[in-house]
Amino acid sequence: MNTTFRPGAEALVIDLDRDLLRGNLGAEMFWAAAAHDWRHLFQNARGPLPDARRLPYDPATLTACIAAQEAGREVVLADSGRPRMAAAVAEHLSVVSRVVPGRTPKAEGITPTRGPVVGELVRQLRPHQWVKNVLVFLPLVAAHAFGYEPLINAFLAFIAFGLTASAVYVLNDLADLDADRRHRTKRDRPFASGRLPLRYGAPVFAALLIAGFAVAFSTNPPLVFVLAGYFVLTTAYSMRLKGMLALDIVVLAMLYTMRIVAGAAATGINPSVWLLSFSIFLFLSLAAVKRLAELVELDAKSGPKGAAGRAYTVEDRPIIAMIATTSGFIAVLVLALYLDTPEVRAQYAEPMALWGIGLILLFWVSRIVLLAHRGLVNEDPVVFALTDRMSRIVGLAMAALFVVALIA
Repeated sequence: MNTTFRPGAEALVIDLDRDLLRGNLGAEMFWAAAAHDWRHLFQNARGPLPDARRLPYDPATLTACIAAQEAGREVVLADSGRPRMAAAVAEHLSVVSRVVPGRTPKAEGITPTRGPVVGELVRQLRPHQWVKNVLVFLPLVAAHAFGYEPLINAFLAFIAFGLTASAVYVLNDLADLDADRRHRTKRDRPFASGRLPLRYGAPVFAALLIAGFAVAFSTNPPLVFVLAGYFVLTTAYSMRLKGMLALDIVVLAMLYTMRIVAGAAATGINPSVWLLSFSIFLFLSLAAVKRLAELVELDAKSGPKGAAGRAYTVEDRPIIAMIATTSGFIAVLVLALYLDTPEVRAQYAEPMALWGIGLILLFWVSRIVLLAHRGLVNEDPVVFALTDRMSRIVGLAMAALFVVALIA
């Protein structure tokens, strides 16, 4: 801290909440308690503190503090009624000379940075992740139910799941602020980076959740129950289950499969055991690929060898790779057994063409596991599949074989 001040120079007094953290301090403390110790959810005076080293400080305020220090002025931090947090911040920021209690009027010459909120809100919803919801159309494809009403209901289920999933992404990012700020890429997320004020979190979460359930209710009442189960499970995953060894990847596989169940509920089509079994094993494989990619990245850098908020270490890589490979191959086996059933022979004009889908899928699973092992897969395999040229070719080839089997 600077202890040499120009005689007679007026101190620069900044408010911890309003000036330095852009009015997010209360939300920071609330979500830190929500993530780590619910007993202190509404007792910020005794609850866990966010990591002061990684808080998204306002750059304009920091610049003003540095300029004041260089001019020989004392920089004083008003604690906004949070003395423990202010002490931690003052210890981290060398420009702060001392802390005083209470709040202060707006510091002269300091205008906290404000960014384009709408753009950051859109980013926070992660619309690219909505592609996962195309799984709601699988029951229609498997049953060849391409009528107008089933397609509309499936589309509405797609929207309902997208809105609900975005709500959970908001909740997840609010609860994971500290872990995200320690991550190479996740620290750039809207809430973690501070570009989107935390005060938007709760209202946006509530609006998305209400809208998602409203769409589900207007589509088909059974869809509401599936969506409720999805919300409870995915929220439990975000808050606790993702840190539990092995259970996290099983839950991820279940969450993907629930999209298929939702499509069935929306359209009134009973999903077959074959389809559900195939889905569970395939998405267990992709969930393991996601963890494998995280561990490969961890192994490539110095520092802790355990993923933040996860139960795995780099020593688990061979086991995770084995789970990814084995689950993917079992999914292909389930598909092969299904293709030999009387139902398939009755539904398709040329069922043998479907065997090609199994071979292509066998190749794709093997390839994505190998690429993940080499550190060449984005942490989210769905994002990887959307951006990977070979994966797109594989998808088109499987679609072509399906059409051949259907009309040949």
